[in-house]
Amino acid sequence: MGITTTGILPAPVQQRFDMKLLSRPMPYCIHKIAALKKRLPERSGSILRMRRYNNLATATVPLGPSGLNPPSQVLNALDIDAQVNWYGSYVLITDQVTLINEDPVLNETASLLAQSLRETEDNLVRDMLEATATFINCTGGLNGDVPTEVTRNDIQGIVQILMGSNAKKITSVIEAQNKFGTGPVREAYFAMAHTDIFSRLENVQGYIPSAQYPSQMNILSAEIGSVSNLRFLLSSMGSISQSASGLGANVYNCFVTGMESYGCIELDGASAQFI
Repeated sequence: MGITTTGILPAPVQQRFDMKLLSRPMPYCIHKIAALKKRLPERSGSILRMRRYNNLATATVPLGPSGLNPPSQVLNALDIDAQVNWYGSYVLITDQVTLINEDPVLNETASLLAQSLRETEDNLVRDMLEATATFINCTGGLNGDVPTEVTRNDIQGIVQILMGSNAKKITSVIEAQNKFGTGPVREAYFAMAHTDIFSRLENVQGYIPSAQYPSQMNILSAEIGSVSNLRFLLSSMGSISQSASGLGANVYNCFVTGMESYGCIELDGASAQFI
């Protein structure tokens, strides 16, 4: 008796294409979250000049009964110029690819370009912060390196500097609620860093994971917790200085910012285009 097997009569198609199994990695874009958003109108050149007036001195001397005018003061201002630059990329696809492939190549390409655009934007802001921010090394750790691992004393020192510079906090207090395992969260500045420091942060005294906030409203996707008056945002695109420590280890730069401390500018009509 003859038996027909799959070796004799194979199926017309022995594989099935599934697009839903694997998702591509999408890192969090964190470095523009705290930026002051500015817009440059079309046909207004490529430079935006921003001005901040310096504070006036306090008047602590009584005027008295003479009726004379008090001493005058001179207005001073700080101007910062920002130059708009252009960035772009493209993918070249032949007609044969779109006519033969089963998966929607053009749709996937548009999605990939959109992701590339936002990651490029985030990398540019990160590089700007690396080049312009004032840095302070952590010194409170026990690893014997320069800088050390981050500690609560290091964090409180940074918070004290920001408060002394009159930096405004970005987030308001999350009040305590009658929920098991939660605690209040202070009004805070934002700290942006690489995901590799996650385990170090969890060892910091007083660390509160975001899951233990009394309210889960207004928590950012990249936010992992808070220490003192800092709320931490982590991303795999965070800043790293390779082999930059005293012992040749990688240094993970943590950008701590108050409200309106840096800005990002977009040109009207051309901030993001797909052609």
